[in-house]
Amino acid sequence: MNDDELSWRELLTKKEEFLHILRILNHYYEMRGETKSKQFGFRRLLADSDPNSVQIFFARLGPFEYQVACRILPNEETETWIHIDGIAEERERLQTIGNQDHPVFSLVCLGDLYGISVPTLLSI
Repeated sequence: MNDDELSWRELLTKKEEFLHILRILNHYYEMRGETKSKQFGFRRLLADSDPNSVQIFFARLGPFEYQVACRILPNEETETWIHIDGIAEERERLQTIGNQDHPVFSLVCLGDLYGISVPTLLSI
């Protein structure tokens, strides 16, 4: 599947929640020492950006998998990556066993943000 075949959506609101998710993931990668890639540098810059100066796009690849494309304005630096939504996956697992009181249900996940994003024609 290439980018032309994906159905892209743009996050227009709640960008701060996405950047918060990114900061948590960046912290995890820093703890593991996985900070040398160009993509990590971009993601760190993105996480520290003003939400009004970023564009965030998602395409759903599977039940918990998303292609993410982000652009930092005004320089239009752009990067893409695959995001596995572990929060949504854990919610589904807990619901299956009947546990609906777990704190994971109070966390914002990428699937929640995908649900409020709007269809768009993405060109990167």
